[in-house]
Amino acid sequence: MRNMILTVAALVPLAALGARALAADPPAAAASPPPGPGLDLINQRCIFCHNTAQIFSQRKTPEAWAATIEQMANRGAEVSPEEIKVMADYLAKNYGAPAAAAAAPPAPPQPK
Repeated sequence: MRNMILTVAALVPLAALGARALAADPPAAAASPPPGPGLDLINQRCIFCHNTAQIFSQRKTPEAWAATIEQMANRGAEVSPEEIKVMADYLAKNYGAPAAAAAAPPAPPQPK
């Protein structure tokens, strides 16, 4: 019983710190996405298989966003090449990879 009380006593301050940290810096995915034609297309074409938090939590280069959308089109998403460009431009502008990650060369393949 004493061990349980000590454990609870140790966890209470940690929980308070975690709650304070969340209140001070809410997750980026909680922010509303900026309006635009790209968002409209994402809401029309992508939410059948993905929720918006799943999409907007990623950070990719423009090329990577376009490749991802093309991959989804190959899997059956109904998007035209023009719509792919609009969505990729929107996602790259609003959910792009940080500049350092985009400029970094890819890591060499690791031997198996």
